[in-house]
Amino acid sequence: MLIGKNVSLRPITLADQKLRLDWFNEPDFMGPYDNHWTSSLEQMEKGYLEAVHHGDALYMITSRDQGEPMGEVGYLDRYSSPHFQGHEIFYVIHPRYRGRGIATQAACVLVNHLFDATPLNRIQAMVVAGNEPSCRVLENAGLTHEGILRGLLFIHGRYVDLHMYSIVRTDWGDEQMYRKARREF
Repeated sequence: MLIGKNVSLRPITLADQKLRLDWFNEPDFMGPYDNHWTSSLEQMEKGYLEAVHHGDALYMITSRDQGEPMGEVGYLDRYSSPHFQGHEIFYVIHPRYRGRGIATQAACVLVNHLFDATPLNRIQAMVVAGNEPSCRVLENAGLTHEGILRGLLFIHGRYVDLHMYSIVRTDWGDEQMYRKARREF
């Protein structure tokens, strides 16, 4: 388990898929910045197993004091090879808990953990243009805006632009430097 000031991150398990199904079948959970597709429990379990097989990691964000599930955070292992060393992080917070700094804490805990525990050189994230709260999460977690990927994602019947953010190992430095530069997480 990864521990932050107010949040804990624990690996998502097969037993969590019912809760995730409920969340992802709520239109407000993904909000206006992603497509909403209803799923079945079987589809959710299959997607989870495929993600784990590909080397992706999914963590349940829980309140540190009561263990209440508040969202999820994780990374996609799409860029690791002898020539590329990077992961793409993501997060989604249940609407009841948005606006409380939970995503920022979870992103900081995950970024710090990935650089501290792995040889990764790069962590990146993409945000749909217009999703300013998510851009602030990444900036507060120390990621730098690199540019805009034009027309990359098809949502709600049209192609939209994505902001690309990243942090590289030299930006992170070490845990002490990273923590000193961030709000307490």
